[in-house]
Amino acid sequence: MDPFEHASIPTLAYLAISNEPTWGGALALILGALFPDLDAFCREHRSYLHSLLFALPAFLLAHISGSPYALLFSIGWLSHLFLDFFTGVIPPVYPLSRRGWGISITARGGPSGAGLSIRIIERYPDPRHEYMIEVGGSVALAILAITALIIRLH
Repeated sequence: MDPFEHASIPTLAYLAISNEPTWGGALALILGALFPDLDAFCREHRSYLHSLLFALPAFLLAHISGSPYALLFSIGWLSHLFLDFFTGVIPPVYPLSRRGWGISITARGGPSGAGLSIRIIERYPDPRHEYMIEVGGSVALAILAITALIIRLH
């Protein structure tokens, strides 16, 4: 999943469910949603910052602190892990174990019928030799999120 998707999906959810969204809150959420991909500059992507061993304590500390910005940052971080769970694997207890899990959902249709396939993926994250981001249709999603921000927060 690319940065536009990671930023846009939780932002649209925030705008939809928050009674009083703010620019600062949206920014904190977006920064949190992008934060886990900083581990792409480590030896392997989806490592430390994709681990629940780091994300859940950060969420609890943010909740205890009472800071809405810290809480939104940590919610953005957790949303990133949730979304990556559907586009590969996340190693929930990294660095204790590199093994990751994810879910693959495939819908099929055609002359022979339709079907839905759901399977659990279990493997190790791929080591990164270089980091490349492909942005395609997610630009349209980002434009939608920016438009919604402007309309909702104007």
